[in-house]
Amino acid sequence: MRYFIPEWDDRVDPHYDFLTDTHSQTHSDDPVKNDSYMWDLLGVENVPFNGVLVSIATIEQNKKKYAMIKEQGIHRFFGLPDSFPIMADCGAFSYIDEDVPPYRTSDILEKYSEMGFNYGVSVDHLVVKAFEEKKEERMEITYQNGLSAFEEWNKKYRDDFQLIVAVQGFSTDDYLRMYHKFLDRGITHMAMGGLVRSQTSEIIDLIDRLIADLKKNSKIHGASRKPEYLHFFGVARPDLFFRLKELESLGVEVAFDSASYLRRAWLASPTSQMNYITQDQIGYTAIRIPQDLSKKQRESLDPEIYHRLEEKALSTLRAYDHDKADLDEALDVLRDLGDYIGERPEILEHYRRTLKDQPWKKCPCPICRKNGMDTIIFRGNNRNRRRGFHNTISFFTLLRNEGQWDRTYAGTEIETLEEFSYGQSVLVITGCTKNKCEIGENRKVAAKDLYTGTLFTKVRAFCEGMGYDYRIISAKYGILSPEDQITTYEKVLKSRADADQIRPSVEAGLKPILDMYDTILVIAGVQYRDVLKHIIDERFVFLKAKGIGDLIHKVSVAIPDVNRTINEFSRDQ
Repeated sequence: MRYFIPEWDDRVDPHYDFLTDTHSQTHSDDPVKNDSYMWDLLGVENVPFNGVLVSIATIEQNKKKYAMIKEQGIHRFFGLPDSFPIMADCGAFSYIDEDVPPYRTSDILEKYSEMGFNYGVSVDHLVVKAFEEKKEERMEITYQNGLSAFEEWNKKYRDDFQLIVAVQGFSTDDYLRMYHKFLDRGITHMAMGGLVRSQTSEIIDLIDRLIADLKKNSKIHGASRKPEYLHFFGVARPDLFFRLKELESLGVEVAFDSASYLRRAWLASPTSQMNYITQDQIGYTAIRIPQDLSKKQRESLDPEIYHRLEEKALSTLRAYDHDKADLDEALDVLRDLGDYIGERPEILEHYRRTLKDQPWKKCPCPICRKNGMDTIIFRGNNRNRRRGFHNTISFFTLLRNEGQWDRTYAGTEIETLEEFSYGQSVLVITGCTKNKCEIGENRKVAAKDLYTGTLFTKVRAFCEGMGYDYRIISAKYGILSPEDQITTYEKVLKSRADADQIRPSVEAGLKPILDMYDTILVIAGVQYRDVLKHIIDERFVFLKAKGIGDLIHKVSVAIPDVNRTINEFSRDQ
């Protein structure tokens, strides 16, 4: 599998002075010419990707950069050898609101050729929910552009670059329909577009059907009718790796792209534990010491006071890094800074974990070895983007290490709980609920008594009736045993970012006990499955349901009859 990283001006000043927070003279003279991409810092032979993806719409936004690329060619501008794969597309998200793409096929193919790209993607138009009423029109635009691009490329540009024909769809059936129509026309290099906002389960359905189709067609047509290359735009998701590998095993070259690991360095929520990702896929919160205050902060804060707090925080962190200050001293200055600029107080616990573990000292990557603790500080482009480079190295290390691959969609799905019997070695994992009993804000109760949602109460009854241990994934506390004493809260698990945030603490709580059980039964919504994705193995069993109502029903009918004795129930099983 090949991984392409999108190019979004991800450059840093190679001579930036972190002690004084000043740029080098070469940066000041000409950042476009003198700043460094990842390959400049690491060396082309050591980059954590197999190619670069360039959006024509993006490079056109910077007139100076665009002119230099046209004059020098894309490889010379980037300082990459001609053999290094660079792919271009039109950047369909940039014109998603337009009725038709702003690019003509003949013009875009000419650009690809003149600029020296190795791969070029046909002009497509995104088919998304917001434009559902125009889905047929947009799919037809994409299809016709693909055909015309293939015809013109065959005549004029076949020796210049490899054409990749874009496939778009509103449903899996739409994608497969267009894919087959292109195959019928002899098109063997295709890219599935518009998937970046799709649920992982939807993408897995698409890949599984492509796999099934290839297996079926190989029996009918042999090797004569199959794609040579399939690219999946924007889906560098570890939980897809097993499926993509199976697709590749059928003789198809597979590639994908995404900058998500890079961008997590600075785009995540303030309390995210995925700003810094280790090569073991453990996430940490970066420590925020803003280099520039927001407009609102500048209007309400005294810059001199902020500067003193900022300098104190930086100097204390450096002292801590060199064992000249202790953990509490470092947290105290971060608390003072956070209080002044309005940071949420709970972020300090994430800082404590980051500082205590000191992941930058254990990391073998060249970014951390050279820049040390500055890699973990959330402050300005030169630190944040370097942390993104580190994250990209961690992602590529994962891609090359199958033993670490995400196992979200490993395990077994079951339709009912009929096969379970009393007293088996089973650990049940369920989720917290929005509905909770009414208690005072600071009063503590057992976790099993706090949650009053229907699914939780049914799961509790099922576990107690079957004699099973159970644990609760909490959006606030991570993992809980039924007897844990906790206060009430409002936080719920909604997004992937929420799952990323609590995953480390959930894993830390579950790993020591999983080997005590033969079966791990998960009865929870799909968002909770995402939390568990790094620890799922063959013992995990997931109760499949069409929705929360169906899940409640399946648990309800499996709860032992309270009027029967345990011995009777056991005997009947």
